[in-house]
Amino acid sequence: MRLEKEQDLLRHLKEDACLPVYLLYGQQSYLVRLYAKKLREKAVPPSLMDLNFTYFEASRTGVDEVSDALESISFSGGTRCVQLTDLDADKLSAAEWAKWKERLSAFPEDTVLILSQQNIPVDPKKSSRWRAILKSVEESGASVVLDGRSRRETVRFLTALCQKNGCTISPAACESLIDRCGDDMLVLGQEVQKLCAYQGEGEIPASAVEKLCIRQLDANVFDLARRILAKNLSGALENLQELFDMGSEPLAVLGALNTSFIDLYRCKTAREQGLAAADVPAAFSYKGKEFRVRNAMRDTARFSRRRLARCIFLLAETDYQLKSSRTDSQILMQEAVTRLFLALHQQEGGL
Repeated sequence: MRLEKEQDLLRHLKEDACLPVYLLYGQQSYLVRLYAKKLREKAVPPSLMDLNFTYFEASRTGVDEVSDALESISFSGGTRCVQLTDLDADKLSAAEWAKWKERLSAFPEDTVLILSQQNIPVDPKKSSRWRAILKSVEESGASVVLDGRSRRETVRFLTALCQKNGCTISPAACESLIDRCGDDMLVLGQEVQKLCAYQGEGEIPASAVEKLCIRQLDANVFDLARRILAKNLSGALENLQELFDMGSEPLAVLGALNTSFIDLYRCKTAREQGLAAADVPAAFSYKGKEFRVRNAMRDTARFSRRRLARCIFLLAETDYQLKSSRTDSQILMQEAVTRLFLALHQQEGGL
């Protein structure tokens, strides 16, 4: 079976017996780690964890070792659980792949295999091997996509994590933390640990977030894009220079800027086609990143789809120039920001 939402997995953990195999994957490696831990704790009691649980990293382990662990006798008649992290199916030899297909077709009684993809992505649309793995897993067990949480769920997570570490956090500080650091649960968790260690006890204020939490590239580039949209060219160029002073690579800045303009173009298209704002995240796979849709929907009203398409074309040109030209990459990015500004704000006859 396929568990489409985190809530479905939570319900399964609470109400159902363990299945023979699970595949956990998605954009949130923190959640993949978290639920792999919950699954193995459901399968094996703490007193038997050292005896009946085996952990492997796929880069150091072959299918034969995984099979031997699954088929070994469990102690005290309990369930035998094996976790394999980051299987790179597309790089397996033909012989190894054949063994994996056989391994995933049947499982010994009272065993649980957890495939946790923390760093190696799963893309069944592009990979026939991953399509085959998903098919086998869903016939015997469950696949779970862990792509993200809503803004509200992320705020609840941060609040609970602060409480666990002996602190509280104000709603304003929570919002500021997400805005500065993005929606990666692993990064947010690390930042909360840092904030709680600094605060000691009591409420973490927004000022502490601003003081201690380094803004992620996406947040800084979002500010850059907002300044371009707001006709603030000098501010946008200052923002760009700040990114370079922080050590950001021009190609990384360009990639994040391109993401911002693609968000704008998609939301403009959705608006013109009469799609409700609430339906846009599902239409363009923004699950867990609804805030990007809200921001883009707010900003698209002032610009035509033609102008936004021109911006995306200019960014593609800059990408080619950065990879092929001998011109200084920072100069190319400054030119790109200026051209974006003109594409958005110059009179139509001047485009």
